[in-house]
Amino acid sequence: MVKNNKKPRLRFKGFTDEWEQRKLGEVAPLRGGYAFKSADYCDEGVPIIRISNILADGTIGTDFVYYKEQQFDNEYLLENGAVLLAMSGATTGKVSILNTQNKAKYYQNQRVGYFPKNKKIDYRYIATILRSQQFINQLTSVLVAGAQPNVSSKDIDNFEFMISREKEEQTKIGNFFYNLDNLIALHQRKYDKLLNVKKALLDKMFSKNQEKTPKIRFKGFFDAWEQRKFKYWFDERNERSGNGELISVTINSGIKKFNELNRFDSKPSDMSNYKVVCKGDIAYNSMRMWQGASGLSPYTGILSPAYTVISPKSNTSSLFFSFQIKRPQMIHKFEINSQGLTKDTWNLKFAPFSQIETSAPKSFEEQTKIGDFFYNLDNLITLHQRECEKLKNIKKALLDKMFV
Repeated sequence: MVKNNKKPRLRFKGFTDEWEQRKLGEVAPLRGGYAFKSADYCDEGVPIIRISNILADGTIGTDFVYYKEQQFDNEYLLENGAVLLAMSGATTGKVSILNTQNKAKYYQNQRVGYFPKNKKIDYRYIATILRSQQFINQLTSVLVAGAQPNVSSKDIDNFEFMISREKEEQTKIGNFFYNLDNLIALHQRKYDKLLNVKKALLDKMFSKNQEKTPKIRFKGFFDAWEQRKFKYWFDERNERSGNGELISVTINSGIKKFNELNRFDSKPSDMSNYKVVCKGDIAYNSMRMWQGASGLSPYTGILSPAYTVISPKSNTSSLFFSFQIKRPQMIHKFEINSQGLTKDTWNLKFAPFSQIETSAPKSFEEQTKIGDFFYNLDNLITLHQRECEKLKNIKKALLDKMFV
């Protein structure tokens, strides 16, 4: 931000006037809510919006409590499009816009801030300001810490911002960021939905203990799955070399090149005892296998001797098993078979790992189909995750350039 500058660096065409510094309460005073008595909540009536209904994605949660209609002279009613702010608890500072398709009434509970519409300011422009780093910085400076952090409406009314004088410019900016937020939320919902789909399918497309077949299968496969020890499908790769791409195994992202990780430790000077891993091998952290630290290697390289490398035998799809060993049921088996007195010393070398039983299709083709399916599903999940992160970065940059 350029000090003393009264114009944003990036503007919509046709707007050239300087912005003015104003207290938020001068253009959009914040209204507090009513202290509804929880003992009088009903199963039906007028829904009350509480701080728990203000969600991180900018929407309104529908887990309402209700109150019988009261004669408030509209003092605590909320209108459609209302900008709402959580003013206490873990969600303090979260902003939502009330967006309903009907004309239903909603009551405003205490600790829910509301900015009534007025002729000076655009609603969505206000919502954008409340989501800016400028607002967060000022909120942090006055936030009352404790078990239930909170902020007063008086404090928020005194927050200062550079505001466009032109309502039309406010509207354009507000609508732009409103649509951008909706696009971010869309990818976030798709990402969350796909994660839930994957979780459900991992449960249904893999057979459980004592079950001979999974609940869902690809067409054309009928044979019962085999219950075997891991040594039936894998050998340990124990080759050593100090030459090659240095890689690492992460809990959440599987195998990554060392230079792709935000690591501050440097490569050791002597890597002659490092283990070789080949493309298609599975590597796991011997001391973190009970936490799911494993992955299928997409390339050949070397890794620390602290890892275990397993290579598939003929007619074994390592891609299929890379998903099999990530299932919660399998991770629990790895936990109870890890050796050591405390969690800090637990480890699962190949010898005990090889004796653990799991089930898999007899058919290499079925293993391959299942592995390919989850590989493609992971790529789709990653696509929405990256798109969401990309849009958030774009929003952050534009908030800096389109505001003073």
